[in-house]
Amino acid sequence: MIKLNVWLTLEAGRTVLCGEMVCSDPAASGRIDGAFRYFRDYLADPEAFALDPVHLPLQERVFLADRPGGIHSVFEDSLPDSWGRRLLIRKAGLPGSRQRPPDLLHTLAGNGLGALSYHEGGYRPADTVIPSTIALADLVEMALRVEAGEWIDDIDISPLLTAGSSPGGARPKALVHTEDDLQWIAKFPSRRDNLPIVRIEAGTMTMAAAASIGVPETRLVDLGPEAVLMVRRFDLSEPGGRFHMISMQTLLGVADEYYVLGYRDMFDVVKKISCQPEIDVPALYRQMVFNMLVGNTDDHLKNFTMLHGERGFFLSPVYDLLPDTENRREHVLHINYGFLFPGIEALVKMGRDLGVSNPGRVVEQVREVVSGYRRFYTEAGVSQKDLETLSFQIERNLKVCTTT
Repeated sequence: MIKLNVWLTLEAGRTVLCGEMVCSDPAASGRIDGAFRYFRDYLADPEAFALDPVHLPLQERVFLADRPGGIHSVFEDSLPDSWGRRLLIRKAGLPGSRQRPPDLLHTLAGNGLGALSYHEGGYRPADTVIPSTIALADLVEMALRVEAGEWIDDIDISPLLTAGSSPGGARPKALVHTEDDLQWIAKFPSRRDNLPIVRIEAGTMTMAAAASIGVPETRLVDLGPEAVLMVRRFDLSEPGGRFHMISMQTLLGVADEYYVLGYRDMFDVVKKISCQPEIDVPALYRQMVFNMLVGNTDDHLKNFTMLHGERGFFLSPVYDLLPDTENRREHVLHINYGFLFPGIEALVKMGRDLGVSNPGRVVEQVREVVSGYRRFYTEAGVSQKDLETLSFQIERNLKVCTTT
């Protein structure tokens, strides 16, 4: 059995003990039973809020985790995906029998993204010191070697294990800090890339910012033939605190979100829990239009997050933006139960239904920016040959979206 205290760091920097989770040993089937409860002192705290307002309301009761891994989905949001888990397991030397979500949370301790920390004791675990950007080239080299299946001894790989075992996502990445002590997620190239994904993502993020979409600060770092995209962490507050993070996958309560839900489901969540729906609904609508025009078919529910600050829940900055580099042609999230580009009429009608002011103008503004996609990708260092590979789907979407 594993028992973990759950700590929460608030936006202003104060850290509070908010609850505890208990997870059983696995049954013969591999299933783990788990539960969570808030502590009474936390429930009485005037700054307390529900970690998951849909599934873990602020109540004095035991919440059973009806999931095979034994932990509630909001805690699963703290864990990295395949790349980070691989390094987390290596860092802690976890055997196969201890690579379960509760063990991973115990190993993660205070080093995950977001505001939650996990420890069996009565204190919040300290954050690990992350490498400087001076080590970027070495980190990229190590990541490529790990991807290739090469064994690197513990001493040599320790910087990557420290930096790369926290961020989410499946692609290689690491946490680094700059000389001004700001923290960034450094996104690396992969050996599986058939296109310069890092440069393409950098161009897409810059294009999104030009379309008035809220994205975090980014920097593209050239390392000879390779490049690294640095994305500033948006879960850290200026006073030195944290913003609690919860994914739309968690809020919508789905274990496998692919081709099941749509953008309307996310809009329903935003309207229900956002402290600023008048800002967040139009912002999500603009992002949806951008995703349709660029062809961002990786628009799954873990790529949409809400943060919690002093005023309540609000949409996070936009991240993980790419055109359809794998020629999927199907969006994970549907509009009107169709997977391909829905056409301008459906986009504008949906905007009106949502109460977005002048949705036709929003579509035209985003379309105008995306029409200049070649400039954004060229400035990010994407070659003309690779640009032609990207252009077919984007041009098709722009053609569909020509009249209002």
